[in-house]
Amino acid sequence: MASTSTQAQASLPVTFGQPFKAGDWLHTTQGLVAQVGGATIPLQADEISSHRDGSARFAVLSAQLSNVQPGEARIINIFPGAKVNSTPSVPASPDWNLELEAQVYDANGNVTATLVAQPQSQLVTQIASTTGRRLAGAVATEYTVALPFKNKATGTPHPHLSARLHTRLTDGGQRIRTDVVMENTRTWTASPGNITYSFAVKRNGSTIYTQPKFTHYHHARWHKVLWTGALAEPQARVRHNMPYFMASKAVWNYDLNLKISDTELSNSLAYLKTKQQEQAALGPMANLFLTPYFPTTGGRSEIGPFPKWTASYLISQDDRALQIMLAHGDAAGAVPVHYRDESTGQVLDLDRYPKVTVLVGTSEPSLPNLTPNSTTIWTPDTAHQPSLAFVPYLITGDAFYQDEVTFWAGWNLAAMDPQYRGYGTGLLTQDQIRGQAWNMRALSEAVRITPDSHVLKGYFKTRMTNNMNWYKQRFVENASSESPLGAVQKPDENHLTAPWQDDFLGVTFGQLVDDGEPHALPVLNFFSKFNVGRFLNEGNGFCIAKAPGYYWNIRDANGVFIKNWDSLFTKNFPGTSCTADLPIDGYPEAPDGSAAFARAMLGSAASAGIPNAASAYNLWVSKTPRMDAAFTADPTWAITPRI
Repeated sequence: MASTSTQAQASLPVTFGQPFKAGDWLHTTQGLVAQVGGATIPLQADEISSHRDGSARFAVLSAQLSNVQPGEARIINIFPGAKVNSTPSVPASPDWNLELEAQVYDANGNVTATLVAQPQSQLVTQIASTTGRRLAGAVATEYTVALPFKNKATGTPHPHLSARLHTRLTDGGQRIRTDVVMENTRTWTASPGNITYSFAVKRNGSTIYTQPKFTHYHHARWHKVLWTGALAEPQARVRHNMPYFMASKAVWNYDLNLKISDTELSNSLAYLKTKQQEQAALGPMANLFLTPYFPTTGGRSEIGPFPKWTASYLISQDDRALQIMLAHGDAAGAVPVHYRDESTGQVLDLDRYPKVTVLVGTSEPSLPNLTPNSTTIWTPDTAHQPSLAFVPYLITGDAFYQDEVTFWAGWNLAAMDPQYRGYGTGLLTQDQIRGQAWNMRALSEAVRITPDSHVLKGYFKTRMTNNMNWYKQRFVENASSESPLGAVQKPDENHLTAPWQDDFLGVTFGQLVDDGEPHALPVLNFFSKFNVGRFLNEGNGFCIAKAPGYYWNIRDANGVFIKNWDSLFTKNFPGTSCTADLPIDGYPEAPDGSAAFARAMLGSAASAGIPNAASAYNLWVSKTPRMDAAFTADPTWAITPRI
């Protein structure tokens, strides 16, 4: 932890996320102890998610430091210890007194209503009843206060605009951090659409924040963090022990030996500021670096296991990369994939609505028709979805990002055609191969980080189990019906495979093995026959130079699966010989070509213990030596084997 203040801070509370290796902290019987320089400091743990062995996988930690000098850095060491209670200390009626106000405009620019939300009395009620409490301890206590906006003149609730205020009290309530989340996310209320408004937050009648007029898209959300109270906002920057962070297997094993280019970091931050200026009229609905038309062809910086900026942050923990990552975690809220069920207050789920769909197929019950003013810049799809909020949540522990992870996973499930997903079973397997990879990544993110106590934890775990059973049945139990070489058939053209998309699936299933998902390893073994094998069978007639492929035929002229590597090579590369000067396919000098996808797949497979994957990885590294320099500017695919 490093102070970013020019002043001494007598009290410095910090809250952050922390993943744990399986077996390191048995949270049901042990507590956590935090020490700085050998002295114990106050620490509390909340929002715990467990590994399958019952030990902690992830927790939101809050620590209290004192007498921190300007620019001072301190190392917080965390150990398992005796289990003790951390009792919340908050006033019955905090000096909060926020009022939210929105001026709503019609298409002609006229104000049609003034909407207000006054959450103080609800917070007082929740403190008394301890309801809606997310963090609870002596360091930090946080309540989620959810309420509608009402017409100031008539008192009528607005049908769609609502607020969720994640209200964190520290220092006995003398500091209050409010993450103001504005939502237009209701699923079943009639006439959903865009809402144009300006917005202000007032405290005791004085305006403390304004958002100029903009158009809030349907099924979207945005947020703003505000600090109030007698004490100033704490000024600190938390950095994790990244080797341990990686070893926890919360994320892929990125190459921490890379030195991310300082020029690239500076240029990227400057480009972010340029984009923010250019997109100012969009307000919180801005897309920043994201391509709003998801089906756009070609590579881009958000597509990969994690986006370019997230990989850059994990490797460098540079403040510039952090700003970019969190800005895009915020931008995730603008994409119209956020469906909150009014009856539960949670993400739309298939338990209650097994025949619902928000994207493909016929929905039962039908979703309300959008109003004519529902145009947005976004066209989301499952095959090109990025992971935008998962690592921001791992780093910060903020509720906004936790909710984003569940919204995206929930949307993926509800986006599938109900019949082909098995209705409430929630199969994600009808999609393109790359879509299956990113669908499963999103689902696994929700399974990993939703707290054990979260109402949706079992929901996501059940859908993960259903999907893993499907993959096991198809690729393990019925492997004789699949390609003998392990290639995955293109769903709509079963004579083809897409090696680059197979690599995406291999990368994702490598992470599922890290997650300890049952059946993940035998399924990955099947995929790896092809994914790893195409890099190791030059002696059997398949040139390694051609291993990173686009689309290949995997059946012969009679429609029968090709059974050996020599025949596969001859079918797809007739007249080609394995000579020393045969060019390497897949842009071997680039950080974002299919040769780089293969690096990540092989690194992930080696980490999972796939036979011969480590030797294939090392061989491929030797064939693509210039890629490492390119990774310093874009490390999206710089995944290496765990040692």
